[in-house]
Amino acid sequence: MSDTEAPPVVAADPLPLAKSKCEQCNIHDAKYKCPSCLLRTCSLSCSKQHKASSGCSGERDRSKFVKRAEYDANTLMSDYGFLQDLARDCTNLSHDAEEQGVKGRQPAGTVLTRAQKNIMARAKSERQVIIRYMSPGIQRHKANKTLWASSRSRLVWTVEFVVPEIEAGLNKWIETGFHDVCRVGDLWTKLLQSGRCARQANDLGDEAPPRKRARNDPVRIQLASDDGVEHPFSSAIPLELLQTLKSDFGQTPIEDLVWLIRVQDTPANKPTFSKINPSEPLYTQLRYQTVLEFPTVYVYKQAPAEIGGHTVTIEEPRVSSIETEVSNTPDVPTLGEACESESLKSPCE
Repeated sequence: MSDTEAPPVVAADPLPLAKSKCEQCNIHDAKYKCPSCLLRTCSLSCSKQHKASSGCSGERDRSKFVKRAEYDANTLMSDYGFLQDLARDCTNLSHDAEEQGVKGRQPAGTVLTRAQKNIMARAKSERQVIIRYMSPGIQRHKANKTLWASSRSRLVWTVEFVVPEIEAGLNKWIETGFHDVCRVGDLWTKLLQSGRCARQANDLGDEAPPRKRARNDPVRIQLASDDGVEHPFSSAIPLELLQTLKSDFGQTPIEDLVWLIRVQDTPANKPTFSKINPSEPLYTQLRYQTVLEFPTVYVYKQAPAEIGGHTVTIEEPRVSSIETEVSNTPDVPTLGEACESESLKSPCE
């Protein structure tokens, strides 16, 4: 090596490796550590052999969680480089979009469609219920088919039913097209009383033998409502779950069950529910509530004491804060009473 040639420089680790053998050749002392799997090697050749034999990329997963106690200078620089790469990629994508004439759009979930805005406004003004929408990519958002029926001035809900006391297998299902003037207790009773034939008799003829319900066939029933009209309804409850409900809940009246909906904006370690009356129209039970996309109704034989190790709080049905303020307002004399008490005749007569 000439005097003018600089010796090779080995980047020193801020936290030097303890003296140990190379985990690839087990001959020389280890000098390097794989950023991906933390395997210790002694040279470039051993590092290449390790990648070839194990398929390791040799790159640190920069999105992996790192404990605070293990967070060091190397992790900090890696995170800083990761953020720089993201900013560079965003800038490059913006430039590419401008060159191709593609207009940028706001992040997903920040813009509501006209139909969603109408549903939110109608639900709040006509039914006193607040609906919150999630990002379009969320599965719950995709399953939401709730709409506002302008001709009948009502919400036609998507409703999720959950029966947590069924431990094995499926314990929930989602219904669509449920008019808010109908009762969830009526739906529950009609499902448990339904036969195994999915189609009405007039579909197959009165003399035709009943056909056993197939796995994906809907259960067709009639739901009464407070407007005096029976609405045809096709339930999407799975056959296995329906059979389980019939065997476990078939002899229990709906009045003896506990019907709950989750109260939003409460901490995860303080699960809070509100009772609902299954014998009343759904819109009366959702007043002054906030639902995430659509209501989820929980059905229990006994009120839960805790969920996930956290104590459960069960509230009575909510009342409007406006009604509460009015009921707490002291009695104020009318204009006539005030005039009479002051013996003022002129303006009161």
